[in-house]
Amino acid sequence: MKRKSMKKATGVFYGNILILLALGLLVGLGTTSLQAAYPRKPITMIVAYSPGGGTDTAARIVAKFVQPHLGQRLVIQNKPGAGGQIGFTALANSKADGYKIGFINIPSIFMVKMLRQNVPYEMSDFVPIANIQMDPVVLAVKADSPYQSLDDLIRASRENPGKINVGGDGPQSNNQLQLIVAEKKLDIDFNFVSYNGSGPAITSLLGGQVDAAVPSASSATTHIKNGRLRALAIFSDDPYPYLPGVPTIKTASGIEIPCIGASMRGIAAPKGVSAEQVEYLQQAFAKVMKDPGFLDRANKMGLPLKFMDADQFNQFLEQAEKDTREYIDLLK
Repeated sequence: MKRKSMKKATGVFYGNILILLALGLLVGLGTTSLQAAYPRKPITMIVAYSPGGGTDTAARIVAKFVQPHLGQRLVIQNKPGAGGQIGFTALANSKADGYKIGFINIPSIFMVKMLRQNVPYEMSDFVPIANIQMDPVVLAVKADSPYQSLDDLIRASRENPGKINVGGDGPQSNNQLQLIVAEKKLDIDFNFVSYNGSGPAITSLLGGQVDAAVPSASSATTHIKNGRLRALAIFSDDPYPYLPGVPTIKTASGIEIPCIGASMRGIAAPKGVSAEQVEYLQQAFAKVMKDPGFLDRANKMGLPLKFMDADQFNQFLEQAEKDTREYIDLLK
């Protein structure tokens, strides 16, 4: 009788073990299935500026190379206008399901809020994922321009205050802020002409509609290298590696000019996206930043990269907002 009881107990014990193992397997399969379920379809990335500009160029190159790491296509959706406000607002109002993300541009996303009334988004509406790029502003003229140097352009501006037309992203963009800071420090007066992105500003410059332009460096590099544009200065504290020989604004002018217009391009999702999806997306973009094909293309295109993970990007955003507030009154 005891032997039968022992056999029965042993059978129950091993039966329970098998049940627990089976449950563990099912839980494991369920977790794997959950992880594999995202993303199930292409992800859309909103770009708040026009096709052909620096932000759009960076976004499309990232989209081309991130697919193997993301597991789905990354589809670019341009929503230009109002200095980025339209695109930023569209991202903030998007469904937080992990299938709509966007490039956010610093300091532009702060400037829109600081300079306008009733802007329908707050910084708390965005969840940082990763920063991809740091893109300084460049001062450029057409290749056949009579302005051979920054000194030539400064001299012309002083002889004709407010008559030299300079195109750039705007209105009230980081490019315009950078130009106004330079005007103040150099004691000159340009006439700023705003466009929906660096691409249209460069097109206008090439067409002779403006005398100079202050586009993002990444959008102008190819035109400068192929001889269609001439760079007079780069708004950077250090020489720009993709445009060797182009002087920094301090070197070209001999004056200390704060380089606050550099565009930081990072990726964010609308508030409410899950932490698991943020982690998945962050890892995908971290991997593409190490992808040899992507790095080779970025180097050839002159895309200055600067990766930050979600936590680093969030900390940067907090400090950048304070820095922008220091100079914003120049645009009011």
